[in-house]
Amino acid sequence: MARAATQQRAIELARRRFLAGENADGSVRDTILRSWTRCVAAGVNPTGPMELPHRGAVDPDSALLRAVRSVVEPIFAEMRTDAVAVLVSDAQGRLLGRWASARRLLGALDSVAAAPGYDCGEQLAGTTALGTVLEEQHPVAVRGAEHFSEVYRELSAFGAPIIHPVSGTLEGAIDFVSSTNEASELMMPLAIRAAGEIGTHLLSGYAAADRALLDGYLRADRRGYRRPIIAVNDRVLIANPLATDLLAGVDRQLLQEKIERAMADGRRKVVLCDGEPPVYATIQKIETADSVAGAVVQLRKAEDEPSRRSPRPAESRMSATLPGKSVVWRRFVQEAAHAAESRQHTLLVGESGSGKLTSARRLCSVANGNPPPALDVAEAIRRSPRSWLTELAERASNGSAPLVLTHLDRVDERALAALCSYLDDLRDPAWIIGTFGIDARRPSAPASLTARFPHVLQVPPLRDRPEDIPELVDTIAAAGNRRVDEAVKRTLSSFDWPGNIRQLERIVKAACRAGGGAPVRLDDLPLQFRTPKHRRTLSRLEQAERDAVIAALQATNGNKKAAAADLGISRATLYRRLVVLDLV
Repeated sequence: MARAATQQRAIELARRRFLAGENADGSVRDTILRSWTRCVAAGVNPTGPMELPHRGAVDPDSALLRAVRSVVEPIFAEMRTDAVAVLVSDAQGRLLGRWASARRLLGALDSVAAAPGYDCGEQLAGTTALGTVLEEQHPVAVRGAEHFSEVYRELSAFGAPIIHPVSGTLEGAIDFVSSTNEASELMMPLAIRAAGEIGTHLLSGYAAADRALLDGYLRADRRGYRRPIIAVNDRVLIANPLATDLLAGVDRQLLQEKIERAMADGRRKVVLCDGEPPVYATIQKIETADSVAGAVVQLRKAEDEPSRRSPRPAESRMSATLPGKSVVWRRFVQEAAHAAESRQHTLLVGESGSGKLTSARRLCSVANGNPPPALDVAEAIRRSPRSWLTELAERASNGSAPLVLTHLDRVDERALAALCSYLDDLRDPAWIIGTFGIDARRPSAPASLTARFPHVLQVPPLRDRPEDIPELVDTIAAAGNRRVDEAVKRTLSSFDWPGNIRQLERIVKAACRAGGGAPVRLDDLPLQFRTPKHRRTLSRLEQAERDAVIAALQATNGNKKAAAADLGISRATLYRRLVVLDLV
């Protein structure tokens, strides 16, 4: 007992140092230290009081809660102590049920909102044997002072994740709680055993829906021999070998979310995976008498897609000069080719360094061969405030070559109005191509300008097309007769590149100079670019989600609760996505 008290005092001192911004010593286990770090990032109050949100009434007849009761209630019937309580949550951190025979334990749980329906996720309640188990996805013991929040310091808890035994998905967590003075290490193996038994009972609880899903999969697979087929719900993913090969490396959770969103929107056909090549899907909803069991999905490669067409000549010429094969980039190239064929005024809108001017020059090359010099409108106005429109008119009337106007985003409202008036009165057959820069403060071009351009093309930022980075790196290096190792291309593909292609070009050229005449290797990169930023390369869908989360956090000055409300998700879901998207 004296030794345990000494350990608790050492942990409490380490916690105080940690909260003061100092390094905790070796008295704190790595699991607990990781949890404390996440709690600080989530803004958890370390001193209380604990105010957890209520997420609505719990369904007492859910498959998970039925499985829990069949295991926990017999355990309590056999217990010879009233010093233990049991808590169970779902995978999102919402408390589903609690069992305790001692009124004092129930009172302690009530004081910290540990009651059914309340969100006890780590990002709200701090380090606990429920929330931290869900984050770590392995058994966790949290003893007294190891809790991040002081309101739990008199309790010790031993938790284990509840895993579906077939699909391997996380279903929830179970937590055995007692006062720290009465805690027994024997509660950990009891929690692990109970979690395993609950998982086994889940098989019978989910049997009807999963059996309907399996039957639907077998019917589709028999009809579609040699076709890639998957069956999926929130617990199970079944795939034939063709589908397994086609979806290699695709994140399962994102796959399920995209299929669920398509079903909710009533869409049967969807581009399931952006990439090279993309994967198309036809979704068939599988239903039982009282619920949706999941979906059977037939997959098709891009070349099998009925709408696949041969590129137009202008599109082929554009593709040859603008590297990239991602879906988002191919769509931009198609739109640019259409603008080149129509020779109608075109406005290229995009972030700094994304390739607006390069794309404008390629448009000119496709239509007229050598591109003419661009006119920097902001510079022309500065140089001759009263006669810049005259210079513009002279350029526009100079033969059939397109006129490229750059930096339209840098002109003031008066000059912009004069330009719009000029475009309205333009009678010459000139083809004008403009570039307009956007950023977080000005995310789009003004309507008064876009209304004068039949073609308004969004130049995608580099973070939206990470799969194009290896080809771009090769193109940049080839200009200097250099080659680049695959490891370099993989590493560079993991970064967001806020400076877009211009920043990537600067880094690659610097690495080429550093490497002399040999192939460019990781050691030739600047130090901050030698280690991948993300644990894995984010997909197109994840990149879009990451941008939306960042924008919401910026708009709310980092307030995660407000950001979650703005995104239409719970704070628990937001915090989980922050971890997945490498934002914490």
